[in-house]
Amino acid sequence: MKKICYATIAAAGLLVGASAANAALVFVETDTAKRTEAFDVSGFATLPVGSLVSLGHLDFTGPGAQTVTYTYLGQESGFNNKFYDLLGGHQLLESDPVGTSVSSVVSATGPLSFEFEGNVGKFAVNGGDWDKNTSIGLIGTNMLVGSVVYDYVLGYNDSAGTKKLGDWDDFVIGVSAVPEPEKYAMLLVGVGLIGFSLRKQKVR
Repeated sequence: MKKICYATIAAAGLLVGASAANAALVFVETDTAKRTEAFDVSGFATLPVGSLVSLGHLDFTGPGAQTVTYTYLGQESGFNNKFYDLLGGHQLLESDPVGTSVSSVVSATGPLSFEFEGNVGKFAVNGGDWDKNTSIGLIGTNMLVGSVVYDYVLGYNDSAGTKKLGDWDDFVIGVSAVPEPEKYAMLLVGVGLIGFSLRKQKVR
């Protein structure tokens, strides 16, 4: 009986570990602001002037290695902004079709390695420096956009006098993390152990 209990506990632990992997990203708020222009991107609800936005950076918390995917969701800007996945060496452009994605395997905890750029060389680095008049804002968490749910949706503000003024719709991305295949293998092992334990309990 003890063996069965230990196996069940071990399998449950593996399942919890696999579930915890879904919480691999966290937005760290460093400031707040009010919109001085409406957030108005096709496919989203309009967020009005005066609505609050959290400013900050998106961090990877683990565990292990996970595939982080960045998806271009649209823009409302007079500039030619860009997004760079610095770890993978990928970029997303305003000329890309909405829904275009790039991915990198991330294992180091801390701010994800990406940045936004305005068409005049103004950068907002995730977890780093923001050039004057630029900033990164949180649009939503576990957010349904079209038919896809994104862990986080972020918006870039390219210029509005100060980092606290603007609409944060100048380049919008969805970010999600998915465990690497070995995490799924652990999950299957856990399910198998639970099934084996329950079967042995029935036999006895």
